[in-house]
Amino acid sequence: MNDDPLIFLFLLLAALVIWFLFFRETAAQKQAREEEEERRERERQRLEEERRKAREAAKKEFDSLVTPGVPAGVQRTHRELLAENPLPKGQQWYGEDVSPLTYYGYRVGKTRGLRETERHEIIRYVMRARLGDPLAVSYQRSWGRPLSSQRRSAICSHLSKLAAQRASRRNYETAVAHWQADRAWTRCREDAEISKFDSYNFD
Repeated sequence: MNDDPLIFLFLLLAALVIWFLFFRETAAQKQAREEEEERRERERQRLEEERRKAREAAKKEFDSLVTPGVPAGVQRTHRELLAENPLPKGQQWYGEDVSPLTYYGYRVGKTRGLRETERHEIIRYVMRARLGDPLAVSYQRSWGRPLSSQRRSAICSHLSKLAAQRASRRNYETAVAHWQADRAWTRCREDAEISKFDSYNFD
């Protein structure tokens, strides 16, 4: 029985030795751990700063592309649309018969259709324009942000819809051909810009 205290002390000492050897963090280990944590934090801050600067540079470039002013040709066709289709008195928005393309004067067909270069200029402008009143609210929402894949898809879908609606009608062959050709042209426009800005969700 007299050996019991000795055995207890021996076991306690052994436990302390095991703890010391296997669980106690040495000063050197602690310093190494803290230095590694500090290094990781500096790296995190560096990457965060790089992302912030990249976003600021992208926003500056984005703003320069979507607000450069309306090209002279688009101004002319836009004025013609407003002169021929003024908003009725007391009405704040056009209906869905006036799409963003129509609003800026896009026209196809034999009689009053624009030249291909003029149509492409309008499409390129609408791709980059910030849409707002007096366009129908549904267009402002569903056509997405400037220089986005949603905006390009909306333009292509709109042109496809127009072509499909009139494909079987007489005397619409030229108009349908124009819509189809312009849709094909639009599908690969602004690839670099869309890839660059789409993830930022700039308005």
